[in-house]
Amino acid sequence: MQAAPESDFLPQLAPLDTTSSYIPLRAAVLARLKEAIINDVLKPGMVLRENAIAIQLSVSRTPVREAIRMLEQEKLVTLLPGRKIVVSTPDRQDIAEIYDIRLVLETEALRRITVERSDILGKLRDCVSRSKTAIANRDSEQLRTINTEFHTVLTSSLENKRMRHFLESVYDLIYRFRAYSLEDALWAEQGVHEHEELVTLLAAGQQDQAIAILRNHLNHAKDILMAKFAVSGTK
Repeated sequence: MQAAPESDFLPQLAPLDTTSSYIPLRAAVLARLKEAIINDVLKPGMVLRENAIAIQLSVSRTPVREAIRMLEQEKLVTLLPGRKIVVSTPDRQDIAEIYDIRLVLETEALRRITVERSDILGKLRDCVSRSKTAIANRDSEQLRTINTEFHTVLTSSLENKRMRHFLESVYDLIYRFRAYSLEDALWAEQGVHEHEELVTLLAAGQQDQAIAILRNHLNHAKDILMAKFAVSGTK
């Protein structure tokens, strides 16, 4: 994937004027930049200039600099020679590791969703129904949100606080990778059908078949990302 051309252009960021006064300014700037990155408003390879961001968000450069430092720690931005800051391009090793993590945890989650778990099955069916509506309306943003909700409902069956906290620690990477994979319209529609098939199998008590669907589902999404970012590294 080619890097965005270097220029002074910066996509419009959501303003900070509705941010609670109790939130430190650097945290508010961090949240706004992170939101823009994981939703692909700020695209991989795009050059970020502290001054341009500060002007657009009506803040000084100090909270912007602090926010960028935290984004670098989270591997969402990269500092290049000459102190050039760019939005990080997903690393193939990161993609592989995140999908390995998801496969392990979500597979175990499926094992725990028995036919008696009508609460979880009901929520999953609702996600599938709303996903179909989003597909029909070509609402990619809503589809990303519902897709995330679907997989969050799945992992809720783990009922393990430490696992939940661990998933939260890599949430931004998971969401970012999911958003990129769903840019493929054919995959987005196929993914919804696979979600529906998975729920049908769980409701019928066929967990092994559901796990097979999940494995193919995650591997397909991983392959899409590997191909999309094939030039980003060889790890």
